[in-house]
Amino acid sequence: MFQATRSIFSQGLTKNHACVQNKTSILTRCFSSIEPREPVLNVEQFQQALLKHAPLISKSLVTQGFYATPEPFSVLSKEMITVMREQSINLRNEGRYEQSWSEKIDAVTGKVTRFDKQGVFACEPDGQDYDTAPDLILYMSVLLQTLPELLNVCQERAGDVNDDIEAFGLSMSSFNAKLAVTSPGGSVYPLHIDNPQGLQANDIRKLTCIIYLNPDYETGDGGELRIVSAVDEKIDIPPDGGRMVLFWSDEIPHEVLPTAPNADAGDSSKDRYALTLWIPTDNYQAIHNPRSKFSVLGDEVFSKNNS
Repeated sequence: MFQATRSIFSQGLTKNHACVQNKTSILTRCFSSIEPREPVLNVEQFQQALLKHAPLISKSLVTQGFYATPEPFSVLSKEMITVMREQSINLRNEGRYEQSWSEKIDAVTGKVTRFDKQGVFACEPDGQDYDTAPDLILYMSVLLQTLPELLNVCQERAGDVNDDIEAFGLSMSSFNAKLAVTSPGGSVYPLHIDNPQGLQANDIRKLTCIIYLNPDYETGDGGELRIVSAVDEKIDIPPDGGRMVLFWSDEIPHEVLPTAPNADAGDSSKDRYALTLWIPTDNYQAIHNPRSKFSVLGDEVFSKNNS
């Protein structure tokens, strides 16, 4: 039985740096007008979907560094994705989102520079958001308690551990989460790696897990996730429906292409919603493993872009 309680994610969390909660949003959450209700997510069906995809996810991570579900609603139904998007909007209406930001690291000097992601707003959903977004919280709970062990077992059974490939060692000991909305009118995420510093910054995030909450996405809405899996190989993945995408947090460069570039910035129907969980590893040798086939990918990609 998975615990879908208000406190499930309120203890022992490692916070990401997407945003910092302010006093206004705290007060808004205390006096929310949203009527609390129980989640409708079918846990068993979700687990079965993860079980179905796990062998493919594991193999694709080893060979390509990423995996994307082949269909928009392979993991959760359109109805479920619609509910989760509505809950995401409710959190935004409560003032939970703030300007999203990230960091750039100079490859030569190691200097870290913070920059805002224009047109991108985010929050860190947690147990206190349960009344407003019960299905988002339950989704995170089930994913965190199910997927890490599934992928560890699949890797072991496939024999994908050797002198060059470290055991995943994925863990549910902690997590980072970000719920982000990218505004229409051409908003982007610049090219980056989620965990560029690794153990130097005490960052043990290994696997990035994204699920998109855009049930009415149409061709031309933009906002594709561009994965750079090799220096001259780019894969553009549409954020359509409830598509799930996973990739190595410490190795795979990626960016978000312009979101609904031809739409008005105030057209909320074209807002691009994405829920990201970062799963850590207990095998620290797997973070920036110098023997990994992707170990120098980031350096090569950024060097080429800067040349």
